[in-house]
Amino acid sequence: MLRFLKWFTTPFFSEQHGEIKITISELSAVWLKYNHGFIQTPDNIELAQETSTVEEKPRKARSSSTKKVEETQPVEKTQPGEAVPGKERKFFSQEMLSEFFEPYKSIFETQGAVDGFLAILELLDHHGSCPSVVTTMTGKDSESDEIYSVRQILEKVTLREHSSNVARIMLKLIKKTYKDYENLIPMSLVVSFGHDLGKIAALRESGLYARADHPLVGAQKLAEIFSQKEPSWLRTAVDSIRDHHKSSKNSFALLLKQADSMARETEIGLYSQDLKTMEWSQWFDVKQFLEILKIDINVIQTGNRWKAFSFGSQVYCQPDFLYESARKFASEKKIIDMKLLRSSSKEEAIKRVVESLRQAKALSDDIGESYWGRPYEIQSERFKKKMFLVPLKIEAFGIPHEIERRKEGYLEIIRSVVPVKK
Repeated sequence: MLRFLKWFTTPFFSEQHGEIKITISELSAVWLKYNHGFIQTPDNIELAQETSTVEEKPRKARSSSTKKVEETQPVEKTQPGEAVPGKERKFFSQEMLSEFFEPYKSIFETQGAVDGFLAILELLDHHGSCPSVVTTMTGKDSESDEIYSVRQILEKVTLREHSSNVARIMLKLIKKTYKDYENLIPMSLVVSFGHDLGKIAALRESGLYARADHPLVGAQKLAEIFSQKEPSWLRTAVDSIRDHHKSSKNSFALLLKQADSMARETEIGLYSQDLKTMEWSQWFDVKQFLEILKIDINVIQTGNRWKAFSFGSQVYCQPDFLYESARKFASEKKIIDMKLLRSSSKEEAIKRVVESLRQAKALSDDIGESYWGRPYEIQSERFKKKMFLVPLKIEAFGIPHEIERRKEGYLEIIRSVVPVKK
C-alpha cells in the first residue's frame, strides 16, 4: 500500500501543464467507493464534494491515473441481487441517509438505534436490487398465495424501492395516528426498511433461520442486527415484522400492514397498464354488488353447501360469500385492493363491505352500528345449526318472490332463523 501511495503521490509531468500533483484527499474519492461495505456518511459526502470542485484542467490530467487505479482494482464477487461495484454504482444508503436518517439523527442517537438502522440500510445496499417478492421456496412463503394474480407486476419492483415506499407511507401514518409521533420515528423506519429483509435470497437460503417464511426470517435478522444494543422498542418492532402478514392485535403491526398494502397498491398502479387503484367509495357500487350476490341466493352448491338463503324478510349471507363476491367484483372492474387479496385482511375487507351495505340501507336492522354480523340458530324439522351470518333486507335485491322460487333441497324446509343471545 505504501508503494502504491508513493507512486500516486509522486508528481506527474505534462508538456502542456507542467507538474501535476494528486493529493491523498483527491485520491480517496476513487478508492472509497470500492471499499466493501462502505456506507456514505455526511463526512464522506463532504469529502467527495470537495474533491469534485477541482478545476477542470487538473481533473482531465487525473483521469489517466484514475484509470490505472480501476485497472489494478480486483473485481469483487457479488451475491445474487447485489449491486455490482463500479463507477456506475449508486449507493442506496447515501440517498436514504439524506431522506430518512439525517432529519431524525438526534432521535436515533437518543434511542441508541443508529448502528442498527445503518446496518439495515447497508444490507439493502448490497441486496436491495432483488425483486420485492419471494422468488425462492415460494411455496413456504405467507405472501405467495396472496399476490398470485399480481406477482409478475410486483417482480418489477425492487426490494429497495418497496421498502422506501413503505417508509414514506409509514411516516405519514404515525403522524396521523399519534400526537407524540416523533419518538416513534426510529421504530417506524426500522420496521419499514426491515419488514421484508426475509425476501433476500442469501438470507433465506443460508440455513441460519428456522423457516423460509419471509416475515419470520426478517424478524430474526432484525433481532440479530440489534443484538449488541437493543432499543427499548425492539420487541415491538420484531413482533410487528413477524406479524405483518397475519391477523394481529398489535397496533403497530397493523400500521405496518396498512403501509405495506398502500405501497403495493401504488406500485401496481405504476407498473401495470390494465390494473388501477381507486378509493373504495369510488368503485364499490352497492347496486352492482347486490346483483352479484343475487345469483347465488337459495342455490345449493357442490357438496350440498350454500352461500346465502332467504327467510322471511331477510337474506342471510355467509361472511366468506361477501368476501369472495367483493374480490370477484374488484377483478371485473380491474381494481387492486390489497385488503381483498390478503387473507390476513379478510375480516377487515368484510367489515368494509358490510359498512357500504349499511350506508345503502341494505343491511338488516338486526345488526347494530358497531357490528358486522351475528350468530343465528337455523332450525328445521330435521336439523338445528348455529352459524355466524350477515343479514340483508330482501327488498334490496328486487322482487322477493323471484328469489324465493329458487329454493331447493333442505333450504326449503327451514322453519326459523333466530338470533343467538350471547
